[in-house]
Amino acid sequence: MLNVYNYYMQDYVSRTPYYSAHKRRELRDIYKNIVKLSASEPLYKVELSESKQAHALSIKESALLLKDTAYKLQDSPLLHTAGLVSDNTDSVSASLLHRMDLSEFEKDASFEVEVSTLAAGQSNIGLLLPSDEPPLPEGSYSFTVSLGHDHYAFHFNVTGEASAFDLQTKLSDFINKTGIGLEAQVSFNRELGLSRMDLSAKRIGIFGKSSFSLEDTEMPDIAEKGLVEVFGLNQMASPATNAHYTVNGVSYESSENTAVFSDTMLLTFRSATKEPVTIRPVADHTSVYEALAEFTNSYNYLVQAGKNAAQENKSSAFLLNGLTHLIASHYSALNSVGIASNEDGYLTLDSEKAKNAALFGDAEVVFRQDASFIKALNARLETIALNPMKYVDKKLVTYPDPTAPIMQKTSPYTTSIYSGMLFNNYC
Repeated sequence: MLNVYNYYMQDYVSRTPYYSAHKRRELRDIYKNIVKLSASEPLYKVELSESKQAHALSIKESALLLKDTAYKLQDSPLLHTAGLVSDNTDSVSASLLHRMDLSEFEKDASFEVEVSTLAAGQSNIGLLLPSDEPPLPEGSYSFTVSLGHDHYAFHFNVTGEASAFDLQTKLSDFINKTGIGLEAQVSFNRELGLSRMDLSAKRIGIFGKSSFSLEDTEMPDIAEKGLVEVFGLNQMASPATNAHYTVNGVSYESSENTAVFSDTMLLTFRSATKEPVTIRPVADHTSVYEALAEFTNSYNYLVQAGKNAAQENKSSAFLLNGLTHLIASHYSALNSVGIASNEDGYLTLDSEKAKNAALFGDAEVVFRQDASFIKALNARLETIALNPMKYVDKKLVTYPDPTAPIMQKTSPYTTSIYSGMLFNNYC
């Protein structure tokens, strides 16, 4: 039996859950509970086949895993870790710069954000030219691009009879490939037969040195105008601008469409706002969802252990029926956090409901230490862990003498020959 136990325990001992590693006082309480439980249990004869040992161990380990997961939900900061939610993410979204607890924010704290203008880069719109006509004489043309404190010199060759559209397309590709921080594109109106070349700065904001200008420096003798002038590349359509926004009525400015506020949150601006956008600290729904998913998975492991045991042991029906009754008794509370039971007895998790449970605090209500569901769950799991042999078939030998002192009725380990070894290994 010990060999079987150690075989099934080898994957568990190396990663002992924190909440299952008990102190001396807790171990004494467990021992006393075993004695009390044994006092009221009949004496059984158990045929300890390898399969029954495996089923009992699986049930016990699954119960302890679920108990550990439930404890983590109660004590872990997951349900109290703050996140930020915006009531209009199309305009403004927010995220925390570092992990924070909800208690670090004032009660009912909120941030009203208004965005009057977004940060943008300078854009130039070129002249509309007949797309099929040659706009420039053949020859070599030179021009400079000034981008902040940087200056770039370009040389561009124009072949004979090259159309405006062809030249605009080639020059646009040429500028884009240089990677100097400008983006060029060609617009074409098929109905009018006109095309133009536009330029825009990739960097935004006036603090980002994104303003640029172009100037002709050299052209063929036969040309009256240079390439920049003919294409209208130096015609500014809109200058670079900073983002202007307010938080709770206080004005701020940013050269980007993101801004750090109060050294705690990062605001991201996507459009100007018509009305204030409210940012609120809430429970981090991602962490809550992961915690609830871990809980449902742990519960399903216990159900699966019971179903596996039920294939050979009718007594395992007590385990499955008890779990079904537990979930049914707290259906409303569990459903409020997105947890439901399917026809096979397994739990499922609705991600949208779980998210709302995080936002409105329902998860904390259901899984806090004094919640009725947690109390009922812990009581049932403690019974399962102390006496997993209850769920494997055995023969009744005799009932205990109700008049005898407790210590004379039975051995402390009659109900569960695994309990002592299990907690001895854990400690």
